[in-house]
Amino acid sequence: MPDQLSFGFPATGLGFADLVVSPVNESALRIVQRPENWPTPVLCLVGAPKSGLTTIAHAWAQRFGGDVFEAKAFASLKARDVDARAAALTAIDGADRVPAGDKVLSLINLISGGAGRMLLTANVPPPQWQAPSADLKSRLNSMPVTEIDPPDEAMMMGRLKAAAVRHFLKLEPDVLKYLVPRLDLSYEAIETFAERLSDGVTDLGRAPSVPLVKEVLDAMQDRAPDG
Repeated sequence: MPDQLSFGFPATGLGFADLVVSPVNESALRIVQRPENWPTPVLCLVGAPKSGLTTIAHAWAQRFGGDVFEAKAFASLKARDVDARAAALTAIDGADRVPAGDKVLSLINLISGGAGRMLLTANVPPPQWQAPSADLKSRLNSMPVTEIDPPDEAMMMGRLKAAAVRHFLKLEPDVLKYLVPRLDLSYEAIETFAERLSDGVTDLGRAPSVPLVKEVLDAMQDRAPDG
């Protein structure tokens, strides 16, 4: 019987207190949590995939009584529903993927003249988004942006420990000491590693160890695309 088994449970909502904080995201988190100090009613938070954008969007909405919309869900809103959000707090997760962008522009214009606030999350800065109109392009070019930087070692260590908890894994100090300098410094690499380690624990019936970690890292390297 394996020392440790892995089970999947539905994810629960996380707040700001649950986020791993290091110098790479500390400034962005401080800015996001003070909407009354934003230079304009609309702010864009930019970060790499898996950097915590979705969690931050939900934490922000939870703290300030707002609503979160995924890109396609926001794009499907009727015009009257967008208009009704002029004085509301709205987070759009993946705003760089909203089709067309006309509804984003409409809400930016409405909120800019009202009491609402809007937090946009994206993987690329607003000036690089597709903009079908000169008005939207102008808005995007002038939008205030705060960024989450690539992970440093402190972020990687914290995120690995958090991922281990989510996957019901125990990473001993010797495992972390071996792993951290060898894993790519990217948020996606951290999450991919945790998922595959969890699979290895379950499928092979082995507790997390340096040899198992080495096998997972070697497999990830083998599957990495060339170039």
